[in-house]
Amino acid sequence: MNVSPRMKRTFLWFAGLLFVTTQFSLGQNCLVKGMVVDFKTKQIISSQLSFEKQPDGSLIVISESGPKGYKANLFDRGVYTLMVSALGYVSERVEFDLEADSMKEKKDFRLNFELIPIGLNEVLPFNQLLFDVESSAITAGSLGELHRLASILKENPGIKIQLEGYTDAQNKSSKGLTLSKKRNQSIQNWLIAQGIEKKRIKVLARGVDKPIATGSGDEARRINRRVEVRVIEI
Repeated sequence: MNVSPRMKRTFLWFAGLLFVTTQFSLGQNCLVKGMVVDFKTKQIISSQLSFEKQPDGSLIVISESGPKGYKANLFDRGVYTLMVSALGYVSERVEFDLEADSMKEKKDFRLNFELIPIGLNEVLPFNQLLFDVESSAITAGSLGELHRLASILKENPGIKIQLEGYTDAQNKSSKGLTLSKKRNQSIQNWLIAQGIEKKRIKVLARGVDKPIATGSGDEARRINRRVEVRVIEI
């Protein structure tokens, strides 16, 4: 059978396309899977996940997470921003790079999430906003939760919080109230530096009121030298 040059070109074009598509799907795609649960109860919750390829959002993949979790096929390597959201919960945002050395050879990996429930007048479950003795300086151990708090406030512009500062039992006088106020202000100033409006951050000095750890040991005192974050407006 005689084959025209045009038919040959068409055949070669389709063959090339098939080869590229096969190589792309076999060599480039990555399956992301995991579970989304309530931060407090650890119960599975229904949520939506949006994967957006950076820097221009050229690829967006949407996945739903239910009782069996979620699965999402990403058909292009690169940097992705993932937003996880659920009704009544604080959204979670993460970024990952499928071209990083630790990820290049992976065909699949897991990302699990614990979303924080939003409740009016509830204290957010942060427990690392702690301070050294007689100090109001932010510690390195607090930075992880502070960055998460800043993200919560940026992604939920309707939320207002109240910072409630505490001291340990060694500061029972008015000095304790002054110190707890300074601890509030340290965190308030840090959040403002991250772009959070001051009017969204109220402060309340509580001194030695409501200790969460009993006893006079160093660890109990350390845990009580804290700032709690209460949601006062949604």
